[in-house]
Order: sequence, then C-alpha cells, then structure tokens
Amino acid sequence: MFGSKMRSGRAILAAVILLLTLTLFLTSCGGGAKKPSAKDLPTYRELSWEGTELTVKLGTNKSTGCEWTNKFGDDKIIDYSLNRKFTLSSDAALRSQAAGILSAGFQGKSAGTTTITFTTPCDWDGNTPGYTYVVTVEVAADGTILSATGE
Repeated sequence: MFGSKMRSGRAILAAVILLLTLTLFLTSCGGGAKKPSAKDLPTYRELSWEGTELTVKLGTNKSTGCEWTNKFGDDKIIDYSLNRKFTLSSDAALRSQAAGILSAGFQGKSAGTTTITFTTPCDWDGNTPGYTYVVTVEVAADGTILSATGE
C-alpha cells in the first residue's frame, strides 16, 4: 500500500515537472504569439498558414477609413475562406477609433503561385494616401499552402 502511494506521488511530481518545463520552453521559444501593442497597429502585418488555410492579419482603423480591401492575382489558385474577423485593440483610445486587427482567411484551391494585393484608401490617420501590402502565395495541387511572403 505504501509503495503504491509512493509511485502515485512520484508520477504526479514527474507530471508537474514536465508541465513546468514545457511551459518554460514554449515561453522562451515564442510558442505563445505576442499581441502587437497599440503603437504597432498602423504597420502590423502577420502571415500564418496551416494545411490549405492562410491567415493574413493587418492593423486597421475603421474610423478613418483605413480599412483593407483585397484582390487576387488568380482566384483559381486561392480564394476566400470563412475565417474573417475584426478584433478591437485593447487600448481604450484606439477602441474609440475602432482600431484593431483584421484577420482575413484564405484557402488554397489548386497548384500555382499568385498574389493577394491588400490596399487601403488612406493611411492610419486618414490624411494621406493609403497602404499597399502584397502577399505572394505558393499552393500545391491539393490546395496545401506551401509558402506565403508579404511585402
């Protein structure tokens, strides 16, 4: 009886140590995505993909018209996905401006390389010409996203 309790205690201790080690590893490696600060939102650009899904995140300011639109180089290679959302900034001043992050989803369809061109009609403050962000996407025959780069 005493031996069985001892083994259970050791197993629990080993599990706790493993969990702490994993948490420290993920934190030090950037395993948790860092949210951009309010000052980073005007130039915030992030690409991620898994399988056939591509996600493009862009800082946006709806109150000034700094909202992103996009067009495809070839919609036979990539098209819209159902994954599209807007998240307001946690900064109170920016929340009042409806500033935050647009997260737009796209899905690979067929083999090839194409572009998705994102544009805004004006800059973050609404005063000068807007932004352009071009994402080049390579897709496999089964729709799997192979690579995505933005400039």
